[in-house]
Amino acid sequence: MSLHCLIYTSVAKQKMTDNCLKSLLDRTRPKNSALSVTGMLLYIDPYFVQILEGDLEDVCETFTRISKDPIHHKVSLILKKPITERNFANLAMGFNKVSEKDIDSFVSLEAFYKSESFRKQSKEIIELLEMFKNETLF
Repeated sequence: MSLHCLIYTSVAKQKMTDNCLKSLLDRTRPKNSALSVTGMLLYIDPYFVQILEGDLEDVCETFTRISKDPIHHKVSLILKKPITERNFANLAMGFNKVSEKDIDSFVSLEAFYKSESFRKQSKEIIELLEMFKNETLF
């Protein structure tokens, strides 16, 4: 098995209510579990940031499925690289939603997301996602 992680961002095409997000998770978690894909999804209205971990073929298959999902547009691959161990091994798909109040507590999260350096800062993205992995909402 060739263990890889893949990080992408996308923009939601519609307003993602809590019910929409829960439905999305209910739909995708079983698929991820069946493929042994783990990871973390972060929603910052209207943006998604997600890390996927697993076998290269399974991670790429999952990313292709996400890229075709009508919920997402402007899907951008940020990073795909081999890893030696999973950072989210116990999460079929961890999830958290960042509110405007939460954004205010991150000095430059919005500016960081919009900057060109965002694409080149995979370490910071992983650290951001890891901050939320133990605070799963659904």
